[in-house]
Amino acid sequence: MSQKSRQEVLQEARERYRHRGRKGRSRLLDEVSALCGYERKYAMKVLGGKRPIAGSGRQRGGSKSVYGEAERRVLKEIWLAAEQPCGKRLKAALGVWLPHYEQEFGRLEERLMGRLESLSAATIDRLLAPCRVTLGKRNRCGTRPGTLLRKEIPVRTEHWDVAGPGWVEADTVAHCGESMEGDFCWSLTVTDVHTQWTETRAVWNKGQHAVRQRIAEIEAALAFPILGFDSDNGGEFLNWHLADYFLKRPKPVAFTRSRPYHKNDNARVEQKNWTHVRQLVGYGRLGEPAQAELLNELYAREWSQFRNFFCPAMKHIRTEVEGSRKKRVYDKPATPFERLKASGQADPKKIECLERVKAALNPFKLKRAIERKLRRVLQLRRVPGRAAA
Repeated sequence: MSQKSRQEVLQEARERYRHRGRKGRSRLLDEVSALCGYERKYAMKVLGGKRPIAGSGRQRGGSKSVYGEAERRVLKEIWLAAEQPCGKRLKAALGVWLPHYEQEFGRLEERLMGRLESLSAATIDRLLAPCRVTLGKRNRCGTRPGTLLRKEIPVRTEHWDVAGPGWVEADTVAHCGESMEGDFCWSLTVTDVHTQWTETRAVWNKGQHAVRQRIAEIEAALAFPILGFDSDNGGEFLNWHLADYFLKRPKPVAFTRSRPYHKNDNARVEQKNWTHVRQLVGYGRLGEPAQAELLNELYAREWSQFRNFFCPAMKHIRTEVEGSRKKRVYDKPATPFERLKASGQADPKKIECLERVKAALNPFKLKRAIERKLRRVLQLRRVPGRAAA
């Protein structure tokens, strides 16, 4: 018997089953079991409506879903605006984002607000599963070794004993497109290990003097002094300009470098190269000096505020090894600003200033401002055949 024929037989038998007495139901069950090859108990559940008819479209059993399209709609708006965080980080961000969501899209019902606040990270991931997008592949690496100061700048052979802010990792990202030839824009990323506070700046051609200038701008923007600076072996870092900047101070900064070809030595800033640079700008070529200036302005203002005030991050604590299995343990998600305040080691005046700045911000408006400035950056891409300025 075909599936379609079985469906028709069962549908008709189900109608008859409802209106028969005990003996009539028993005879009908015998008939359906023999015709469809079902066990008697299963045939009883199918005809009684406790099991769906195979192929009828209703296959899912279990309890009724508590959360639905209303929750998914709110989560999707926040998830997209917050740069698609995982469920754990999005759950930590909901308390910050929901009041601003109501300002943007109208007040939420109390029952819906309560359900959103009670969502677990796993449920958030399940609700957002249809909304997830695939991202492009990584492109070329632009790190070129610096040889001048390899003896003067020591390799960091052990992890810093970090108990507060000030110990930072730095790296650069090339916006070269498909070719490393010619001149183009670079992004400089600096991440604090303890708080995950990250500042990014754009520089044209990553010249040594320009990189030093951008790092000075970053240090001035931080609410804490730089105590340790760790970079890769690129020539933009291993040079006399930066060595003088860090080492010729009354209290010199601990200037170290990672081992060659060991990207995990600077794992925290390497991860930020994706979330804070590639996820924003992508992999296209930025080959105009004006793009570096516009991108630097975006990084220094809206992008820094958006990432450090409204985007929770998880920090790796340890890796537990059980036989052949490894389990990575992370701390509770929190924004860099929350971590900075909790540290108690930042400049109180700068913390007060940052509190006032955060209170005046709306993350949805901030995201729209970021998109406007980013469009200006991307619209300046060189048109083929146009003469260089």
